[in-house]
Amino acid sequence: MTTHSAARSGALGPGAGRLVTAVLTALLTVLALGLAGAAPARAAADYTQGVTPAGTGSVQIWFKPATPASLVDVHYLSPTAGQQNFRMTNNAGTWQQSVSGLPGGFTLEYWFTYEKSGPLYDTPHFTYTVGSGGGGDGGGGGTGSFPISFQNNTRGTYGNSQIYVTVLGQVTPGQWSYMKSDGTMTHINHLDATTPGHLTKNGVNYPNMSFTLAQSGGSVPSPTSIRGGRIYVSLGSPLYIPVSPDDQGWGGPDLRNPNDPNTDVYYDWYEYTYVFGQVSFGGNTTQVDQFGFPMTSRLTQTSSGYDTTRGITLTRAQVMSQYAASVGAAFRPLQNTYRIVAPRSSSLFLAGGSQANYLQAYVDQTWSYYAAHPFKLTRLGETFSGQVSGNTLTFTKNGAGPYTLAKPSSPDVVACAGALASGSDPEKQLGAEFCAAFNRGVALDTSAWYTPSAYYTGGIKNDYAAFLHTVGLDKRAYAFPYDDINDQSSVQILGNANPPTGLTLGIGW
Repeated sequence: MTTHSAARSGALGPGAGRLVTAVLTALLTVLALGLAGAAPARAAADYTQGVTPAGTGSVQIWFKPATPASLVDVHYLSPTAGQQNFRMTNNAGTWQQSVSGLPGGFTLEYWFTYEKSGPLYDTPHFTYTVGSGGGGDGGGGGTGSFPISFQNNTRGTYGNSQIYVTVLGQVTPGQWSYMKSDGTMTHINHLDATTPGHLTKNGVNYPNMSFTLAQSGGSVPSPTSIRGGRIYVSLGSPLYIPVSPDDQGWGGPDLRNPNDPNTDVYYDWYEYTYVFGQVSFGGNTTQVDQFGFPMTSRLTQTSSGYDTTRGITLTRAQVMSQYAASVGAAFRPLQNTYRIVAPRSSSLFLAGGSQANYLQAYVDQTWSYYAAHPFKLTRLGETFSGQVSGNTLTFTKNGAGPYTLAKPSSPDVVACAGALASGSDPEKQLGAEFCAAFNRGVALDTSAWYTPSAYYTGGIKNDYAAFLHTVGLDKRAYAFPYDDINDQSSVQILGNANPPTGLTLGIGW
């Protein structure tokens, strides 16, 4: 499996919307019995809290203490009955209480009393406007949130109860969390592999971090802050994802491991990053590692007029048949029943594989050319100039330097790794440019590096990437790690750090 540690977040970010609340039972309490004299609240780091909508006139208030609590009570002001006091229900560490009969536009005032290591503490008062789409400070909803909606476009092949969603990301920097069906985010926990409802495959237990479209009602709220967010969608089965014993990392599907539990699971994903008021939403569908089935992403922001859809609208059968008919013999074995594997994720194209030297002759030809001719690339107001000597390109950037770029191997090119992803920032920048040029088949002519009409027209290229750009909307795809160079990828980035109006992910078949 591919490991995602707290130090690594590999993705770009959305959601807030209609939720299906869990079935809750609340015990009415008279707080004067035992809660009198509660101390003022500790720092907000003690807890996160919020409100998520649960249908017309109904909400769910939630409270998640940083330290497990023996009790949490919620107090709120009813529009008709004055102050109400309830003992909340503990749902795997998140305390919850449902409230109904609230008129649209009503400002709900609420606060909490919680136990920590013996003493009881009162929080400040919070407010939530009914119909505003959510409120809170760390899970789902709140100012800056927005809905992530899912469209079942499988044409009856899979029902909503057969489509699973697994959302992982860093709501708190350095700490991985996963999303529950009501949109709340919960820190990953390896002990969940042994709790009721855990997953088991091939005799190994895994945490159950997935929910179905039926369970979510087809929409969930995005956290107001998420880094490295990944929205996995799987069909017919949840994903089997282990959590490290220190709860600091998780293992994603590993396509090079034939024993990976997800080898026979149909899955694909969307990735995003977004921090309200700080980091503009950026997200994308991706085939950097594989194509599982067609997905689309429609991102909207009414205030800026942004409304763009990316992805693939063809049926899965069309994509699979067209791929087989259009790529060269070296790339056909990448296709199997469950997916088309990207060259960078296939042992065939990496060191020791049968296609490990697929692009080596092209790399050799390019390095020889720039040994005999000066190298010069001007893009985005910057100029890289230099020449190859032996296996090294020595260059300057805008006259500064010198810097060096080592001759890459064919595996370096398909993975955009090794020699193409090391050294100083200018060296990494030029390495990324070369990676894109090699994959697109334009490395010998820098005047074509920023000319999309020249891409994939030569005989030597990444056929996998070339094909995906023919089936992606607007000929956009994220088919190798630096496919965003010259704005060719499926990435969608807003021009401000305000929330999108919504993100809709279409799930095709």
